Amino acid sequence: MEGDEALAGRAAAGEVAAFTELVRRHERRVRAFLARLTRGDGADDLAQETFLKAWRVAASFRGEGSYEGWLLRIAWRLFLSSRRGRREEAAEIPERADPAAGDADRRIDVGRALARLPARERAAALLCLGEGYSHSEAARILELPLGTLKSVVARARTALADELKGQG
Repeated sequence: MEGDEALAGRAAAGEVAAFTELVRRHERRVRAFLARLTRGDGADDLAQETFLKAWRVAASFRGEGSYEGWLLRIAWRLFLSSRRGRREEAAEIPERADPAAGDADRRIDVGRALARLPARERAAALLCLGEGYSHSEAARILELPLGTLKSVVARARTALADELKGQG
């Protein structure tokens, strides 16, 4: 199976089949990142824009970090552009109806806690805590200094823990 870097090189040369394969490989994670980041509001449109932009600027992928990370950086930039000038409202998410429901609802609780975080903290938590990206790659994706990213992740982790304690 051909690696992402080889496919990216072929896509940069205009080969649609290579780019199609890259989209196939990474579409699910890009869409999931955007869905959680946007709380579902316009995620599909942003994902589509992400892949269109990636096709237009395919030659700009330099192999510094993963191809998926490069796509997520494009998605993050588009997310920020789509929100520019709009103040982000805190999520209004109803509490779980049955607090004694148990472990089956834990994933829902985590999703609700994530949705309450500000966008930058939510993105950092999704990348580092949810997707397993290193702090260095997450800092590249979110275009933050490494120290800043580490602080953002620490704040997100604390906020998530506090939120989940209140729901447990």
